[in-house]
Amino acid sequence: MSKKDIIAGISVVLATVIIVAAGITLYKAPEDNKASTQTLGYWTEGSQTAQSIVDFVSAVTDKSSDSYIPPEKRIAVFDLDGTLMCETYPRCFEYMVFADYVLNNDNYNPTDEIKAAAQEILDTAWEEKPSGISTRQAAAGALAYSGLTVEELQAYVENFKSSEAEGFSNLTRGEAWYKPMLEVVDYLTENDFTIYIVTATERNIVRAIISGVLDIPPSNVIGTEYGYMATGQGDAADGDYTYTSSDKVVFDGTYYGENAKMCKVDAIVREIGQQPVLAFGNSSGDQAMLEYTITGNKYRSGAYMVVADDEKREFGSEEKGAATKQTCAEHGWTVISMRDDFATIYGDNVKRTH
Repeated sequence: MSKKDIIAGISVVLATVIIVAAGITLYKAPEDNKASTQTLGYWTEGSQTAQSIVDFVSAVTDKSSDSYIPPEKRIAVFDLDGTLMCETYPRCFEYMVFADYVLNNDNYNPTDEIKAAAQEILDTAWEEKPSGISTRQAAAGALAYSGLTVEELQAYVENFKSSEAEGFSNLTRGEAWYKPMLEVVDYLTENDFTIYIVTATERNIVRAIISGVLDIPPSNVIGTEYGYMATGQGDAADGDYTYTSSDKVVFDGTYYGENAKMCKVDAIVREIGQQPVLAFGNSSGDQAMLEYTITGNKYRSGAYMVVADDEKREFGSEEKGAATKQTCAEHGWTVISMRDDFATIYGDNVKRTH
């Protein structure tokens, strides 16, 4: 080795010592085979359910594990109402924004049928959900929003998000998210899971609801469908009309049925094109999605059911919660108990007032 090479080598060593002493890190090898160590801080300390989520992620992101799942196959599906956000103020967001649009909007004159559907929501508040109300509300909503552009409906939703979440203090409807569940979405996203929302709520309303809260692209929102038409289309069928530069796309009043139960599985197959490895729901409308996720899956999979059994911080029912937990045990789904697993739901400054 030449004298010149020796001097160069000494210079590199000295430079490295100076950098280390200064606390500067030039490069750190990525640990892409390990799950994030992010703590699920909104969960109860020692929660076995939270630990099961961390264990699942740790296993499927470890390239040396038999449970490893390639990033492109890490699909997680979440229901919305009652799974990620409140559905008890006093009804879910979609019901309440529909009732407000119909009953409190000076720019809209509802038919008697649509007005009756909206009034039913308010008249039965804080009671058991009347049979068939979901279909009546959704069908009436399609008619009520007829003629609006998607942007106009979403602007109304955005404004409604600032309204008070009835039954709670210090909480708006746009803030009424379950903090522990948002934490799960963030945790999965950081570990290269692709997140989809699969819900019975109309998808454009959901896209507006999640704006500014969840970093989920519009294409990853799957919900109940309303029909569309061009403003210049008249009575022409879609297949007989060509969109023009002077047209706008508006809702046409058509309701294609609620995206619940087997419809959710159907939508996942059509729109995602692969079986999820994680599913999160909270009701009978989600059971098909959960069962589909863990049945015959070539990858390690898991299904979680959020159980509304907290009667102090939320409008849950321990009695109904017990029945749901029994169903979970029978199917092999993991229970997420709002009472036992959530250290907080909406934040410590939010209290139930009704």
